[in-house]
Amino acid sequence: MNIEVIQDRENPLLNRRELDLLIHYESSTPKREDLRKAISEKYGVEVERVIIEKMESLFGTRSARAHVHIYDTVEDAKRYERKHILRRHGLIMEEAKQVG
Repeated sequence: MNIEVIQDRENPLLNRRELDLLIHYESSTPKREDLRKAISEKYGVEVERVIIEKMESLFGTRSARAHVHIYDTVEDAKRYERKHILRRHGLIMEEAKQVG
């Protein structure tokens, strides 16, 4: 998997770095967890601080586009990201729904 940075910008108000990436791959589209690990290794941060906001495969190619946030702390990620995104990344557990 080859990761190409399209845009890299700091967002000091939200304590995060925002990346637009182009990912080239040989086989199937990489899983979010594999992409999070690759980004954390590339930037030297913990996996928990890397949030993949959006990832979409490009039709007819072996590449995908992704919008990624790298937070200064895990607490910042939990404070600013939407709950369904946090659930998708395993940072919060889904609440049990009561029937009745």
